[in-house]
Amino acid sequence: MDHRDAYETAEFAEVYDAVYADRDDAGFWRAMAAAGDGPVLEIGCGTGRVLLALARAGHEVTGLDLSASMIERARLKLSAEAPEVRDRVHLVVGDMTSFDLGRRFATIISPFGGFQHLTTVDEQLACLDCCRAHLRPGGALVLDLFNPSPVPTDCLQDERADAEDEATLVEWTNGRRIRSWIDVVGYRPAEQVNQCLLVCEIVEADGSSRRISEAFPLRYLFRFELEHLLVRAGFEPAGLYGDYDCSSFADESPGMIAVARPLEA
Repeated sequence: MDHRDAYETAEFAEVYDAVYADRDDAGFWRAMAAAGDGPVLEIGCGTGRVLLALARAGHEVTGLDLSASMIERARLKLSAEAPEVRDRVHLVVGDMTSFDLGRRFATIISPFGGFQHLTTVDEQLACLDCCRAHLRPGGALVLDLFNPSPVPTDCLQDERADAEDEATLVEWTNGRRIRSWIDVVGYRPAEQVNQCLLVCEIVEADGSSRRISEAFPLRYLFRFELEHLLVRAGFEPAGLYGDYDCSSFADESPGMIAVARPLEA
């Protein structure tokens, strides 16, 4: 198994794109962009899955991501779009904790747990400070997190045993398929961090297979912790959803999607 920094390889960017192509959140992000009625910044845009959906719907979008390979994959996909879609998109390689784009946006979004890759309070506050500086007055920040369910240390072995059994399978190109799953391979409760491993098994048309993987930390936040963090960074919590249907956040909600607006100076 290849444990290199896979997010920085072109192959992993392409595989990642295929694995998550059919997520059902695009409609939610289109609604958030329409409500903002202005340019959108997506931090952690990856290969441009959400970004392209917004641009096709007529929104001006800037995408920021730390991975040059992910941005390159997004550029490749963008090149196949109509000229008017390409004209609405600007892609930037950059760090979500220290960016300066020289403009402000009506809406800033962080889909699919991107904010949870920040594992310290200092990193979280740095990101939120950058977001506040880039928002227009009255603009909205939308953070998409999962509803945390901490895993006790003695349950990790069971988690590892079950993860591959629940692998998803997608059709890829030239008769190839991809099986993928996420293992929780470590748990640091004092830091509220799960150490995760995304495994992608590429099954060739002849039945042979190989695996590539990427290890990453994912910090979970609880509801009131998140709301206090936003206030500390100069935001006012303005909404909390439990799923992409805008249902209210509840115990059983799969997600925790926070909407916040910058406090008036």
